[in-house]
Amino acid sequence: MERERGTILRVDLSSGKIEKEPLKEHLRVKYIGGRGINSRLLFDEVGPEVDPLSPENRLIFGTGPYSGTKAPSVVRFTVTTRSPLTGIHGDANAGGHFGPALKKAGIDHIVITGKADKPVYLWIDDDKVKIKSARSLWGKNTRETEEALKKEIGDKKVQIASIGQAGEHLVKFANIIHEERSASRTGVGAVMGSKNLKAIAVRGTGEVKLFDPKGFNRLAKEVYQLMANAPEYKRFREAGQTAGTAITEKIGLLAVKNFKQVGGFEGIENFDPKAMNEKYYKGNFGCYNCPIRCWKKFEVKEGPYKGEKGNKTEEGAWTPYGPVCGNSYVPSIFKLNNMGNQLGVDHLEMGAALATVMDWYENGIVSREDLDGIEMTWGNHEAMVEMTRKVAFREGIGNVFAEGIVKASKRFGKEAEKYVSHAKRMTLNGIECRMLKGMCLCFATSTRGADHVRGMPGVETASLVPERVAMTPEEAEARFGTKEAIDRNSYKKGAVAIFYQHESAIIDMLEVCRFVPAIAKVVPLKTLYTLFSLATGIEADEKSMETAAERVYNIERAFGVRMGLSRKDDVLAGKWGTGPVPNGQFKGESIDPGKWETMLDDYYQHRGWDKNGIPTPEKLKELGLEDVLEKVR
Repeated sequence: MERERGTILRVDLSSGKIEKEPLKEHLRVKYIGGRGINSRLLFDEVGPEVDPLSPENRLIFGTGPYSGTKAPSVVRFTVTTRSPLTGIHGDANAGGHFGPALKKAGIDHIVITGKADKPVYLWIDDDKVKIKSARSLWGKNTRETEEALKKEIGDKKVQIASIGQAGEHLVKFANIIHEERSASRTGVGAVMGSKNLKAIAVRGTGEVKLFDPKGFNRLAKEVYQLMANAPEYKRFREAGQTAGTAITEKIGLLAVKNFKQVGGFEGIENFDPKAMNEKYYKGNFGCYNCPIRCWKKFEVKEGPYKGEKGNKTEEGAWTPYGPVCGNSYVPSIFKLNNMGNQLGVDHLEMGAALATVMDWYENGIVSREDLDGIEMTWGNHEAMVEMTRKVAFREGIGNVFAEGIVKASKRFGKEAEKYVSHAKRMTLNGIECRMLKGMCLCFATSTRGADHVRGMPGVETASLVPERVAMTPEEAEARFGTKEAIDRNSYKKGAVAIFYQHESAIIDMLEVCRFVPAIAKVVPLKTLYTLFSLATGIEADEKSMETAAERVYNIERAFGVRMGLSRKDDVLAGKWGTGPVPNGQFKGESIDPGKWETMLDDYYQHRGWDKNGIPTPEKLKELGLEDVLEKVR
């Protein structure tokens, strides 16, 4: 049996040059898959002199090592770049059918550089690749773009990733959309727009080569059946992505009205998954070869948003456009979900921006005149719709907010900045974390900014649900070196944060749906490692995969260090980092500044970083990253 090496497609939009190169063995073995290899390529090819929106920045698409096979839910693709929103490492990923199609076309990664003179799209038809005019597509939203491209190509099964008007207008938190699936975070859509690249269309009909086809397909079938019959996935099938808001409320983490209150949201009953299923949903869809099928076809049948319909609502739409903005009118969230997916803006960033502006408005920091006559009161969904449109097209005050709410706050003074909760200039609203010190640490030390999918300690969140016991004190001591790992208020969370950050990295490297191993725990990670070995011929076990994840995390941190990142940035700014939880069962709990610094020291020590949060020469050498030394020291 022979290993399949893999392929990188390089596209220079300035010159029109297209070439393919074999994926180097050390990348396949040491960095593994979408997020991992993308991160190394970005570090190697983009220095601090490269402006995020310049032709020299890279836009890198990556697939999983066994995407497009019979393995279930290995569907995601990662897009990596220097973020225009944060200035540091930026990436986002999405599911659907695009990643598997790319892999079946024989491509593992696409590295895009340069800028086309006029709008173009990239057409990948198995082994044929062309740059084609997109002048007729420019100005269309993502849904219109997909429909037009499929008609032009003459194939409804072509898979398309595109930007909307927000990406065209270089909104700093614009996203990339595929099948109403969103690669949302860090402004990857703005980088795509800066290159005059409207879309990538892929038709992949080949068979993904496997190192051990019989062994792989046998295990893949077992995993598929296991998932198909698992009762743990029932709520995803029935409720799709809408269950998160109600669950967060139940366990006491729902941050309402820009952290003005925690839980007790008036109108939370409107977010009951069962009621929403009966009223709005009319069928299930799923990503490539996925038995969970959590996409929900929806339609609003009455009220001002009557006729709003689609095949998918993002989990990231419900809380940010709902309780975070004091909005309990559910039909408006379907509208805002469609706007975000069609105009192409990150729901999390947009929702946080709207809530922050509402908070400013209530506290007299901005006036109606400042906001082009829009009355940004809590729950005013008509105002939310209008402001979202203005941001996407950079109209009036929307042009200010299109830069990101952290930068926009500086226009209105220091008092305005205090209302923006973020880490490394990326926001994450809707989750109160001050009572969960390990979660706070994960948010603050994430390599791309505040982020719940870059590491969320399950041992802490499980403690909020009496019927769940994630780990006993003895198990915690054996794994993390301290029984306090399961104490949500303990500051001994260095090892805990690293464990969950690495687990998240592995899932992203393999491009597996996060619902598979991280939430339901139906499929053990070691099974995914076995599938990886059977697919690639590369031996993998828990130790080797954790080492690879650590290597990836360090290369992403090193990229940030080159851009000026240090200890000063590993903080939670805004309401998170100052003051106590305002109400609810955790009222009065807060982050102690002195203990936070001690916790950071503990984290850095476990990471093998120095006191300033920079990877030490010893750690880099241990991970085989000697060549990184000269660029971070």
